[in-house]
Amino acid sequence: MIYPFIFSFLAGLNDKKDFGHLGTLLPIPRKIVLSNFLYIFTPNGIRPLLNTILRTTWYTLMVSLMAVLVGYVMARYEFKGKKLFFAIIICSQLVPGVLTLIPSFVMVSKIPFAGGNNWMGMGGKGLINNRLMLFLPFGWDKLLWVFLFMQSMRSLPKDLEEAAEIDGCSFIRMIFRILIPLQKPIIAVIAVNTALSTWNDWLTPFIYINRIQDSTLPAYVGMLTAQLQAFGERDYPKLFATATVAIIPPFLIFLFMQKYIVQGIASVGIKG
Repeated sequence: MIYPFIFSFLAGLNDKKDFGHLGTLLPIPRKIVLSNFLYIFTPNGIRPLLNTILRTTWYTLMVSLMAVLVGYVMARYEFKGKKLFFAIIICSQLVPGVLTLIPSFVMVSKIPFAGGNNWMGMGGKGLINNRLMLFLPFGWDKLLWVFLFMQSMRSLPKDLEEAAEIDGCSFIRMIFRILIPLQKPIIAVIAVNTALSTWNDWLTPFIYINRIQDSTLPAYVGMLTAQLQAFGERDYPKLFATATVAIIPPFLIFLFMQKYIVQGIASVGIKG
């Protein structure tokens, strides 16, 4: 499992000419070229890196907050349509993402008043190649965290909230001062998994964004691979170095937060 990471790191230390003549399992560099690892901080690479950081931060905060608020309401309140909404959450997890890929692309490309479209969906390009696409809430999988937080809330007694209401605690204050501190482990599960999936999301920006400066790091690595093959530059050490730097943040997140990831998998499997 560790071998691909070792190979990628050593390959990134190589010179472009020397790497083409190496046929060993471990491409030990003859001359160390550290500048390959700085390529991601050039004007071409820094924009995708910043886009990825901003997108990951936004999605982590948005999905965590949505899971807390919606999950709490689903667990504690009775309202019309609650069973239908719960059924939608469960059924959404049965739909493969690839099934909604083409309909989502058509819908995004025909959004009225975006890119020149009118209400009939004629002309224009919608939000294709628009940086806003990186921050729209795509994916049914995010509803899974609503279900997870709802199940976790059901394990807490209602006496805590009733006592807080008697003391004059408002809804928002009760959420952020009482419930969130008590639910830190499950919120950590939601945040860590959302951050990892968003950082490693290659498909969404690769499909909707064609400009490198508006893309994210995983899609940028894919575009860089295509460019190396198309233009014959064959600077694979630069590609391996960029990919190595790109996996450092999710690797550190997984390394220090893996106990929460395991806990989240166990929670999903045990609670029904």
